[in-house]
Amino acid sequence: MVDMDADWPLPRPVKIFDVDRRPVDALFSETSSIASTFSSLATPVVAKAVHRARELATNCDAEGFHQLRVAFRKLRALYWAYSPYLGEEATAQATEEFKRLAAVAGGTRDWDIAGDLLKAAQNSRASLGLLVSAAQEKRAQAVVNSQAQIKCDDVEAFLNDVLLRAQAALASSCQDLPIRDFAENRVRRAHRALKKRSRDAARQETPQEEDLHDVRKAGKKLRYLLEFFQPVINGGHDRTIKKLTSVQNKLGEFNDIAASEVLISGASFNGVPPEVVQEALQWLEKQKCRRMRAASRHVRDMAG
Repeated sequence: MVDMDADWPLPRPVKIFDVDRRPVDALFSETSSIASTFSSLATPVVAKAVHRARELATNCDAEGFHQLRVAFRKLRALYWAYSPYLGEEATAQATEEFKRLAAVAGGTRDWDIAGDLLKAAQNSRASLGLLVSAAQEKRAQAVVNSQAQIKCDDVEAFLNDVLLRAQAALASSCQDLPIRDFAENRVRRAHRALKKRSRDAARQETPQEEDLHDVRKAGKKLRYLLEFFQPVINGGHDRTIKKLTSVQNKLGEFNDIAASEVLISGASFNGVPPEVVQEALQWLEKQKCRRMRAASRHVRDMAG
């Protein structure tokens, strides 16, 4: 596998595909080809990612970083769906870079979440004021790092390149193959993966954090694919998407606590007494246990 931590060879920035503003279900149908639907689905997500990357140069609000990370996650799910025709190497190269960029954007987002949790803890523990201020400084440092690594022109050039390569590969391998059976097959595979992850987690009296995280990732993939392919797959899936969103919210609440605990325990804070950090970690641990129980109940329901 190519080392994606190395520099990606970027072409000169060119204009990204023009975005058709019509609803996705107006852009393709059951008789559309696998190749043509890829562009219809990927282009709006790419446009959103480029727009968010451009905004981050001057605007570093929490929602911007969050939406940029979501865009890269959706692209990972879409590349997984089309991977049988894109090829293993091309899929791995693109998705690893999507993952890296999402992680860079997530560095700031993670400190936003941790800071909000510490502010909530401060309501009953005034001594955490120093740590709240220190977390805000960490967030500012993360913004600088994210802005240094996410350059709009580089992101646009990279996305333009991988999408052009994907379109060429799909045009040569599945230009005339209809989308419906393919989409239903990929959704079924994603659903089976979610069921397996859920059952693995549910077998344990107390699920491991990593198991819950795997369920969350599998659920996101399935939800994104349902949202992408809903216009052409059989049956209404609004209820399933709504249920997945609800479960993801519960798992997300748990993940926010667990990730913040790891983030804070692994950071160094100048001027903050160790006992203050320890007090915050104890509060997070209690919150994590409570949210783990709630998340576990939802995972067991889904496994059943």
